[in-house]
Amino acid sequence: MSVASVVSTSTSSSQDTATTKKNTLTQEDFLKLFTTQMKYQNPLEPLDNFQMATQLAQFNTVDSLARMNEILNQLVASQNSISHLQAAGLIGKKVEAQGNSLAIQQGTVGEGVYQLARPANVVIQILNSQGGVVRQIEAGSRDTSRQTIGWDGKNQAGAALPDGVYTFRVMAMDSQGQSVPVTTYRIGTVEGVSLENGAITLQVNGNKVAFSDILSILN
Repeated sequence: MSVASVVSTSTSSSQDTATTKKNTLTQEDFLKLFTTQMKYQNPLEPLDNFQMATQLAQFNTVDSLARMNEILNQLVASQNSISHLQAAGLIGKKVEAQGNSLAIQQGTVGEGVYQLARPANVVIQILNSQGGVVRQIEAGSRDTSRQTIGWDGKNQAGAALPDGVYTFRVMAMDSQGQSVPVTTYRIGTVEGVSLENGAITLQVNGNKVAFSDILSILN
């Protein structure tokens, strides 16, 4: 009878009676199974030296894999802690990430940047949190260099808008009347760092931004 047979027999019998089940064998479990096999082996057909060595090698392999898994888990936890500490160092710094959100905080307007795939005539719309257009800016002809939104935080009538989260939309048309692809970026100051579902998240101008989405640190 092999260790695998003992495992199968033990598992099938315990499933009918045990109230809790284990999905993995521990080192102690393996030793119990091995000694049980030795105790109940057929005296007329005892394990030979080769079988004994093979099963001991299996035990050593299981033990080594368990230790390796434990070490890897420790390394992952350590790396997460280091990354969290590095991210905490960004608090107070200005960062850039892809996106189109803007924020007004204490009357200060966040920065938005865009880049055209090719030269085009540009119109920029500012939208509130409900998706309504509060301002439209005729930006005119622009080239493929990075361009700033240049919004002053006011609506179309020239009245200052309240603090909150806004978004911007860039519409670009070339001289042939064809729509031009646009890449938008958001720039803001990191206000806090948190760990959510194992991933580091930054609080940037009132918005959550994944640490992995940060493209550059501006100061």
